[in-house]
Amino acid sequence: MIQRPRRRARHLLGLVVGVTLGLGVWTCAGAGEKPRPKVLLIGVDAGEWDVLGPLLDQKRVPAFAKLRDTGASGKLRSLEPLTKSPVIWASIATGKVPKKHGVSDFFVKQGERERSAARARGDSAAAESDPMVTSNLWRARPIWDILGSLGKKVGVVGWWTTWPAQPVNGSLITDYVQYELADWGARDTRRTYPASLDSLVAALRRTPESVSWAELFQFVPAIDTTKVTERQKSLVQQLRWIYAADMTFYRVAMHLYRTSHPDFFTVYFRGVDEVSHVYWDIDLPNNSQFVSSDAEYDWLKRIVPNYYVFTDRLIGDFLREAGPKTNVIVCSDHGFQGGGKGVGAHKVDGIVLMMGPDVKRDANISGATVLDITPTVLALYGLPTAVDMDGRPIEDALMPGVLKRLGHEKHLATYETARPKGGSEEPLRSPVDEELRARLRSLGYIQ
Repeated sequence: MIQRPRRRARHLLGLVVGVTLGLGVWTCAGAGEKPRPKVLLIGVDAGEWDVLGPLLDQKRVPAFAKLRDTGASGKLRSLEPLTKSPVIWASIATGKVPKKHGVSDFFVKQGERERSAARARGDSAAAESDPMVTSNLWRARPIWDILGSLGKKVGVVGWWTTWPAQPVNGSLITDYVQYELADWGARDTRRTYPASLDSLVAALRRTPESVSWAELFQFVPAIDTTKVTERQKSLVQQLRWIYAADMTFYRVAMHLYRTSHPDFFTVYFRGVDEVSHVYWDIDLPNNSQFVSSDAEYDWLKRIVPNYYVFTDRLIGDFLREAGPKTNVIVCSDHGFQGGGKGVGAHKVDGIVLMMGPDVKRDANISGATVLDITPTVLALYGLPTAVDMDGRPIEDALMPGVLKRLGHEKHLATYETARPKGGSEEPLRSPVDEELRARLRSLGYIQ
């Protein structure tokens, strides 16, 4: 579980004692060794090989091509049965199945007793809707908390279920920064850690209203903007929101990465998943963006592949900033096939691509799952997979030297520490809950 600052020293001591006295010593660099390379983890929600493959053949995605051609790539199996994004991304971050990490849905299902209590205290919002799952409900430590407790500087931007921001050894920007900032008022928002980064977010955040037609013409053919119809505006309104959110994560993440270059950095992009949900099935009547003419279809039909091209540019910027000494992992939580609402449109196999000094060149990854990402990151730092994790390092992608170190490792029972007494196990309400519900409803996750 993510811990509060006053407990961090005690947890670090417990972990060090457990590792040192129990089953050997693992460090990120032994005496006289060169420091271990840094790790950059980029999440692309719903990355799908059936879209990415043709774009690679057409040479339209140079960053993905570089990852594939100079490193390792393959399919990444999601959780089965298919579940929702917050659940899978928590498994990616912990190497554990949902019953261990505690994130089981978008919402915490309330019973009638809780609703009655909310009505009694006059809290109509709590009485009428289930609360969102929030970061205080995590029961397993994410990779950035493990590495941070071992002295590694970390940076986290946009990851699912990170609000309210928990203390880390570095910086953390929650996924809630994409929502309307004015809703928070002057309260302690806990959108970022440290809280001083809130002003950075406010300065760099993009809003849907700020997205120009010139920016949208990356995704749809250009039109005469002096003669735009209300119908045309409505067809791309979702695209404006999706693009603005990803640009917010990109702008904040790039600023933090350039200015601090932490040992571990991760940024998450949700746009591929959302444009797929909205625009994949535009010719099906049950789609919210159902087109009414061939002209509308022709205008919108390239949005999904064009969004991959846009995402490739974002990834390319991070690859250039990371440099050759950084191990990079790009992964998705699942694939996408359309034809349904919510998780019904997902495909069980997503994407994984890796490159860096500890990654094999031109290697094929097979049999990997979303549970293997955290153990792989640990392996790149020379750290063992804990016995209580459900994933294992992706050996297909790792250089012999990494595998040799792993072969010498002894069992480490866990990276977890005792759950503090009095820790909150109740979900927290935020001023943007209704905006988030509206987004999930528009993507078919809830009715």
